[in-house]
Amino acid sequence: MPGTLPIVKRWLVLVLVACGACSSGVEAPDPAPVSQVCTQTWCMDVPDGWGTEVGENYVAFNHDADPDGTFLTGNVVDMEAIVTSAGGTWPATTEDVVRSFWALLEDAEEGSLQRTQRQVGGAIRSWGSHSTGDMWYVLVPVEGSTGIGVEIRGPNETWERHADIVFPSIAPRP
Repeated sequence: MPGTLPIVKRWLVLVLVACGACSSGVEAPDPAPVSQVCTQTWCMDVPDGWGTEVGENYVAFNHDADPDGTFLTGNVVDMEAIVTSAGGTWPATTEDVVRSFWALLEDAEEGSLQRTQRQVGGAIRSWGSHSTGDMWYVLVPVEGSTGIGVEIRGPNETWERHADIVFPSIAPRP
């Protein structure tokens, strides 16, 4: 069968291209143990391996397992500014603020929202994609238009295990 070899070669190339497209970066290590990290205004639990840059009201980390492909950041946010920057009006619900946050990422062609979920206590957790991989974001309303926004980015969905540890632990300091 003289025509079989070119078909097999094409199929092999297709499989190799598909497998290359499926390679999704470094797998997340086990998210335990954790340490509590606090700014002057809020605290959260962070799995080991995330570098620590802690400021007055923010944190910014990369994970040792993939410093170029991971990002964990959190800061005090002005929810009204997020909504109005996205073209909305204030007052708005926490979910509307989260949707506005993602709309700003979409406008910049950096991210795309997939879904949201209300958490106990009124926080909104969201899942989506970012230009660098997968992204998880949670917004914890504090008072007025003040909130705490935390995002985790990773090259694939295995990094969601870290978000599962961090997000429920976010709390304003008394």
